[in-house]
Amino acid sequence: MPKFTRLRFNLEKLKDPTVKEDFQAMTGGKFAATSAVLLNGNRGDWFHTTVGVRQGCILSPTLFNIFVERIMNDALEDHEGTVSIGGRTITNLRFVDDIDGLAGNEEELASLVEHLDKASSAFGMEISAEKTKLMANNPQGITIEIKINGIKLDPVKTFKYLVSTISDEGSRPEILARIAQTTTMLTKLQSIWRDKNIRLRFKIHQMCSLGLSVFLYACESWTLTKTVEHYL
Repeated sequence: MPKFTRLRFNLEKLKDPTVKEDFQAMTGGKFAATSAVLLNGNRGDWFHTTVGVRQGCILSPTLFNIFVERIMNDALEDHEGTVSIGGRTITNLRFVDDIDGLAGNEEELASLVEHLDKASSAFGMEISAEKTKLMANNPQGITIEIKINGIKLDPVKTFKYLVSTISDEGSRPEILARIAQTTTMLTKLQSIWRDKNIRLRFKIHQMCSLGLSVFLYACESWTLTKTVEHYL
């Protein structure tokens, strides 16, 4: 799961017929500007912002999305994926700067990571090797070395993705974690459940709005087996 951490936009990549010239000029002018720190009435030296997006800048999210889309298009141009769902080839899942690459075998995964790394570098962006993990859903696990910038990526059995627990065991760890979180949350509301002055209808409403929302978070992605169904 590659994670972008350092951003140093290569604005030359925006010089493309598909990108309007006025947008190119506006973006170039904005990033050519300088900044200074004002502290206790004293202004520091002027400097260029060369790394990262500008906090609070309404242009930054759009610019970031443009670059990520370009990176993914370039990285996948010559990549042949073998994972399919419903007859549709799926090579990646992504949300903002979190990208989950999918591959049918180790060699395909290594190729996907290499293509992403090269495309990212060309656009002035960098993937964090420390935050990028590998996972296999076979008993052998990952048997080859896959690297980013010379750093070996660590294989893991579980990792967090958008608050959910992704595991090589399937959905079992995530469901057990959801049950534990829901139980803890409901236990904290014992005073409400035991209060005879509070209507049953209100208690049921609280149970549904608070308990079920915690328990069923991202349940659309669960893979149910007979063992897992037993917990439910």
